[in-house]
Amino acid sequence: MKKFLIFTFTIASMLWAQNAMAWSNLPHGTIAYIAEQHLTPEAKAKCYHYLRHTLPFYASWMDRWRGSAIFEDVNNAHSGTAMADGVNYDFKSGKPAGKVMGHLVNALAELGDGKYKNLPDSVVRQRLINMVHYVGDMHCPAHNNFSKEHFPQYRYSLYKNGKKYNFHTFWDGSLGSFERRKWTYEKFAAKIDTYSPEEIKKIQGGTLEDWGRELVQFGHRARKITPKDTDVAKLTKEQKKEVYALADEAAVKGAYRLAHILNTIFSDKNIQVFNK
Repeated sequence: MKKFLIFTFTIASMLWAQNAMAWSNLPHGTIAYIAEQHLTPEAKAKCYHYLRHTLPFYASWMDRWRGSAIFEDVNNAHSGTAMADGVNYDFKSGKPAGKVMGHLVNALAELGDGKYKNLPDSVVRQRLINMVHYVGDMHCPAHNNFSKEHFPQYRYSLYKNGKKYNFHTFWDGSLGSFERRKWTYEKFAAKIDTYSPEEIKKIQGGTLEDWGRELVQFGHRARKITPKDTDVAKLTKEQKKEVYALADEAAVKGAYRLAHILNTIFSDKNIQVFNK
């Protein structure tokens, strides 16, 4: 009986963890899978050297271990916040400054410009694991927050079959929602990894400040698609199409940018944070 209870508790804990995960396993894994397809041979080889596995394998690692004491400082830094103007990304507030973007900035400062060569393999490995997860989190529309003080109109819940339903929870599952829940990484990749080399280069271009501005817009767009009192169980076909379109765009852009970050690091260069 005791073994049965332990087993039941373990399974329940795993299910709870999956429900609590940002973007869940499928979206995070899809982003990492697509990113891996766009790595240079050198970057792919070095990622495998440090990780000893694929990028999708570690895509949700930080969600599974976020409650461990050793990761206390990064436990709740899986999101970011828009500035009061509702246009720019806040790089100054939170812990670390800029929260999820701050983690990326810090990792680039440690690894970029060839600095990764001077670090122990275990440190590089952990930074890569973090980035594989956080770059996906950055691009989730629900992970770009708006302060209650400046955006009180955004403080609302959705509904599901008439019962209150968390806005964050819905958009976390948006990539694989409705009839797409059983899709594989490969099927998602075939669906959304369709941009031309020129379009991908444009998505990967600019500074982190430029990316942050677009991340804020993802948050605005999500709230426009699912405004206050929306019942997500009763979305029309057109509304579902809008949900898919935003989730797909956000995910594939996160994938292309993750690939760009890793390619840049392992070509001994770095990515500019702010516009001059």
